[in-house]
Order: sequence, then structure tokens, then C-alpha cells
Amino acid sequence: MAWWQEKPMRLVQTNLREIDATLDIDTYLQSLEQFSANVLLFNVGGIVANYPSELEFHYVNPHMQDDFTGKVIERVHRQGMKLIARFDFSRLNEACALPNPEWLYRSTEGNIVNYNGQVHTCVNGYYQQEYSLKVLEEVVEKYPIDGVFFNMHGYVTHDYSYNYYGICQCASCQKRFLEQTGHNRLPVKEDSNDPVFRDYERFRTQTVKELFQRRVAVVKNRNPHIAICNYTHEGTDIYRKESNTGIDRALPEWNYSAMENVKTVLGSWEGMAVSNSAVHFVDFAMRHTAVSPHLTALRLAQNMVNGAWLDYYVIGTLNNQDDRICFDLVKDMYRFHKEHEQYYTNLRSLAEVVVVVPDSSNMYGSKKELKGIIRLLAENHVPYDLLHDSVLESPEAEDKLRRYKVLILADQRSMGDGAVEAVDRFVKMGGKLLATGFTSTCDAKGHPQGRIRLPSLGVKEYVHKPKVQGAYFRVRESDKVELSGFEAIDLVYLYGEALECIAEEQATSLLGLIPSCMFGPPEKCYITEETETPGLIANRYGQGAAVYLPWGLGAHYDKLSNHGHSRLFMAALRDVLEYRQPILTTASPLVEVTFHETQGSPRRLISTVNLSGQLGTGFHAPLPVRDLRFTVRLERKPARVHALRRSADVPFEYSGDELTFSLDELELFETIVIE
Repeated sequence: MAWWQEKPMRLVQTNLREIDATLDIDTYLQSLEQFSANVLLFNVGGIVANYPSELEFHYVNPHMQDDFTGKVIERVHRQGMKLIARFDFSRLNEACALPNPEWLYRSTEGNIVNYNGQVHTCVNGYYQQEYSLKVLEEVVEKYPIDGVFFNMHGYVTHDYSYNYYGICQCASCQKRFLEQTGHNRLPVKEDSNDPVFRDYERFRTQTVKELFQRRVAVVKNRNPHIAICNYTHEGTDIYRKESNTGIDRALPEWNYSAMENVKTVLGSWEGMAVSNSAVHFVDFAMRHTAVSPHLTALRLAQNMVNGAWLDYYVIGTLNNQDDRICFDLVKDMYRFHKEHEQYYTNLRSLAEVVVVVPDSSNMYGSKKELKGIIRLLAENHVPYDLLHDSVLESPEAEDKLRRYKVLILADQRSMGDGAVEAVDRFVKMGGKLLATGFTSTCDAKGHPQGRIRLPSLGVKEYVHKPKVQGAYFRVRESDKVELSGFEAIDLVYLYGEALECIAEEQATSLLGLIPSCMFGPPEKCYITEETETPGLIANRYGQGAAVYLPWGLGAHYDKLSNHGHSRLFMAALRDVLEYRQPILTTASPLVEVTFHETQGSPRRLISTVNLSGQLGTGFHAPLPVRDLRFTVRLERKPARVHALRRSADVPFEYSGDELTFSLDELELFETIVIE
């Protein structure tokens, strides 16, 4: 077994500055030991070479006095740690870049981007296509590194001040785009309604993938035991992701970021490690100021309970941070993981619900739908996995889906024929499907097809309904027979585009669309028109069943968290699809629950993460949650139930096939081990 597959590691990335080349290596290694780290992500080459490179256009660190990289590697290995070498080929020092203008990115106005003397390069230019391979060859042949990481591998169209320069218009891009798509012009605007841009999206993905594969081949052909760490799945051994903060990002902060990141990788690609970085700083311009320590701790807890690596990333070294307020919490989390790593190794999720991550539909804003559905499941304590939508197009799709009782498609617009067939086959064989939004209305490239392509959803035809104000769905008395929780609710609001569907004859239509009603002045606030156009369609298909909500219920919940949308989602899951979740709990909706087993062992783990510390944009210490009671379906009576964080046995009762236990108090997180 490869070293990166043996167990979840504890990585620290010290993203070194040029001036850090004179650091004291003994002090540097001692700081890593204090954090219980066993993997170091270390800057080796690309923008700056932290070793004496012999390549003409590999800019050597002017502050370096000797072989900085060589000395650090020797000490890291002596300490029993692993070292992953970091490279960044997205930019090139101006001394090397300006003599080679054909290597560089060009804005829509034809200009290069020179930021603090570092010039943006282009994925399709010679530097990235060929010269970067020479850098990798030099390092791999010179040093016994344990892994490589490629930072900003792709098309970089913004600088560090978030100025946007547009789609690259360099000659290399123009030539390759013409060769691969037949288009004699590059798009100049990122517009999902433009078919040329949709083709460019695919071109961009394919060219980045091809370059990455060439870089991987250079490394693996020389040493197959070097781990490949990157922000992509194909050819990767360690999938690196980040939970970070953006100063201009929509608020509030996405508090399930780490959970989403690690679940997507672990649910999609067998045998792949995932290292999701808890980024120390606020944003590029605030690299010397830390985010809330409680946000960092939350991200690390979400990594840990899912069996992912711990990963903490700072600019500079651990010793020269100007904001160290989170250090004690990070050290505590890393130390706890070191002492209990056996329990978080070889975990396999026992979730029965899987949500497909609509990555190929992001151009349509489907991420909002996903986020709302993740929250709905988490707040209702439904254990769930995440599956990247590319897996639906793969030969492994059927085997992946077979593990689950319920499949959720969150506005999964872009679907190839293979994905459509895999989903329909899942339902036909007895699976349960819940789909929302404009699912399956586009082909794999995102081109609208004007029809619902999944027969399992039971839709004959539809008409697009644009977003209007004053629209609702009526929950009628006949609907309430099928949908529980609506005794005191007769309407749920619709404030987004939708599909006005005509269902197949065998399907059942629930809810009635109110297209729009008057909402002002108060004297005119009444409803004058109601229709039979359904807001929910239930359909039997083969041995399985499907529920289709032809509007963005998840995006609605992501926006305002309305109780009507939450109740409708859970009623569709529990009442219409008749799903019974494996864990019931009295815990607050602010507590997320995960359910795992240790592969090859009867051990079960129930982990809880407390998200109550978030208030608007602030992250504070989570409020203690008390008197949590759990009931779990379990096929055997356990010999012992114990809590890892509290280091104590937990009293339990077992009757029939149900295990019941309670937690007196939950702080940030806890893992209950059932043995």
C-alpha cells in the first residue's frame, strides 16, 4: 500500500516567502513537531526555485545561501515525516518572462499581466507545456521527495487583487481552440448562453487535464512512489481542496465547506486520499491576519470525522505568524488526531443517501441548489454522501449507485447519455430518486435539449416559467394526505424560474402552481388564479420510484431557509419515497451527524459536529448542546460504546435491532465508537 493510503495524515503547508530561505531549519522542524504534523508541503520550484536550479529560465531565490530544499528534505525525513514539493507554474518572474512573450497570458485587450514582477503564463504556451516539465525532471532526479503539488494548475484570469482580465487571447490559445473545436475565434465573454463559450469551457477543462497528465507522467516515470497532489481527480493520489475565505464572497460563510469538499472526494474515487486545507488567513490581501480560530477548528473537525487528512496552511512559517490566536486549537486538534488516528483510518460511509455534485452545471448556478440540499439533509440529521457528476458518466456509475437507497440530483442540468442511462437503471432496479430544478434538460456540454431526458421522472413535456414575483405552490387538502407537516401551512413560495410540466399518465401530480398574485398595496393582496400545474411529480418506474420538483427548492432554502421548503423536501423524502433514515436523534439542527464503519471490522462510528458557533459573519466557540439522544439501527448488540473526545464509556440500551444512547453534552465535535 502506498504511504498516502495507509492512514489519514496531518499536513502543514508553510507557503514560504523568498525571505524565509534564511530560516533556522532546527527551529522550523521543531515548530512542525509541536503541531504533530507528519507531512510538510514545501515550496520547491516554479515562481521561485528554492534550490540551485541549473535551468536558465527557472528563477533562483536570491535570498538562498545554499541548497535550502536539500537540507529541509534531509531533516524532514530524519524526523520521520513526508515532504510534498510545491510547484507553481502559473506565473514567471519578469526577468525570465519578458524575453519570452509567446509564453504569456494575454488579456482580452491583448496585454500581459505583471503583478509584483511575476507575469501570468498561459496553459497553452511553451513555458507551461514544455519548460515546466524540465523543472519537474530536474527536481525529481535531484531530490528524494515524497510527493508533488501543482498550485494554480489551470487558466488564471485574475490577479491577486481580484482584477479580472478575461479569457486568454494569446496565439497559442487561438491555435489550439481552432484545432479542437473548429471555432476561428475565442469567446471574449464568459456567457453560458453562448454556445462558443460552452465549447470553450470543455476546451479549457480538456487542455488543463492533458497538461496535468503530462506532468504526472514525468514524475511517475521516474519514481512511481511519489504521490501526486492536485486540485483534480484524474491522475491524482491526494486530492487537495481548500476551505478558505474571500473578502468579496457572498455571505454568510459556507460553514459546510470542509464537509462538502471531503465527502465529494471520498464518495467519488476509491483509494484516493483527500487533504482539505483549513486556510489560516482571511484572503490574499489579508494574508497576515487569521480567520476565527473557531472557523479553523470547525473545518478541521469536519475533515477528521470523515476520515480525511488534517491540513493547515499558513503564509510564511509557523514561527513568524503575526496572528497566532488559533494555534492552541489547531495543536489540540492535531494532537487528538495523532492519539486516535486508528479510529479515523479506513473509514467507509454508511450513508444510504447520495447527492450528485452538479459540477458540470455550475454555469447555470446549480451550486446554490446543492448547498441548500446539503443543509436540508444535515439539519435533519440524514447521513449523506456526495458523488461528483463525472462519475455518472463512468463505467463505475452503476456499482457506485448500487450502494445507496436514495439518489438526489440537485439541478443536474448537464447529463450525457451515459449518465441518463445510469440514473434510470438505478431507479428501474429499485432505487429511489429525488430530482430538482432543470435536471437532465441539457446534454453533457450544457446545451439545452428542450425536454426532460430522464424517463424515470415521469414528465411528458414542459414549458419554461421565468422568475416572477408573487408566485406560490398551493398545498391542497389532497396533497396533505401524502405530505406530512403541513397542517398549518397551505402555501410555499416560488421566487425563481421553474418548469411548468405535464406529467405522464401514470405519474401523480402534487401541489398547484399559483403563477403570480398581487402583493401590493395591502388592499390588493389576494390570490385570483390557481392552476393544476404541479410543483411535485411522483412516479413509479420499474421497481423504484422518483420524485421531481421542477424548480429550485434547494436554492430557495440556501437563500432564506424557509420552513415550508424544508418541510416539503423532507416530506418528499420520507412520505413519498418512504425513506427511513438509519439514525434518529433529538440533536439540534445545528449538529451534523455522520455514520461510518471501519472497513474489515464490525466497528461503527457516529460522529457529531456542532455548528452553533456561527452568527451571521462571525464564528465563535460553539454553544454546548446538551442531552442528545440517539437511536441507531444495528444488527447486533455491541460489547462497548465509548466517546473518543471525552475518553469515557457511554451507557446504552439495545432492543430488537435498535441501539439507544445519550450524550450529556457536545462541544465542537465527538465521535462515538460502537464495538
